[in-house]
Amino acid sequence: MLTNITQIILKSMKVLRRREDGSAIVEYAILLPIFLTMTIGAFELGHIYMVNASLEGAVTESTRTAMTGNLPEPYASRSAYIEDLVRASLAIAGVTTGITISLNVYESFASIGKPEPFVDQDGNLQYDPGECYTDINANMSWDADMGSTGAGAGENIMIMKVDIVLPYITGFMRTIMQGKTAINLSTSTAVKNEPFGGSTWEAGNNVICT
Repeated sequence: MLTNITQIILKSMKVLRRREDGSAIVEYAILLPIFLTMTIGAFELGHIYMVNASLEGAVTESTRTAMTGNLPEPYASRSAYIEDLVRASLAIAGVTTGITISLNVYESFASIGKPEPFVDQDGNLQYDPGECYTDINANMSWDADMGSTGAGAGENIMIMKVDIVLPYITGFMRTIMQGKTAINLSTSTAVKNEPFGGSTWEAGNNVICT
């Protein structure tokens, strides 16, 4: 009896192995998520690369214009003109929100990103409230970056940094990225303004000890 049951089971398994009904559906169910991920991922990556290329181009073109000192009649400041140039370039790529533009001016390339000088009284290699410092950017507070806000004037060093919070196009991508709704893009560049005159920014030398 047991032998007969065993033979029946073995025959049934052989039949099942030969049957291919429904195999296409199973394969489709396995491959569809992979195909969708690759397709949508390629679409999202293409969009990101396009915006990033536009960002790089916008910063390059705007700084090239800014360093010449050109300022059209309606504008009261070069900073406003430069920001409008960047935003106009990004708008062509469909980006009109989530844009942050910062302009800082320095006396030399060597001072970029450097802290304002201070007297390290306790020797802990960091600024502590009450220690004397030189207020390079004249904002009445010690700063880890001595750059002053603005585009400066002739022969100043200008740093432009642009950040974009770029939302993902599809909800599918948000799921893949574990709930993140956007990607952060950023670029910066440093240029030396041409000697076009104007009120050149100069580093402050006021020492503050409060």
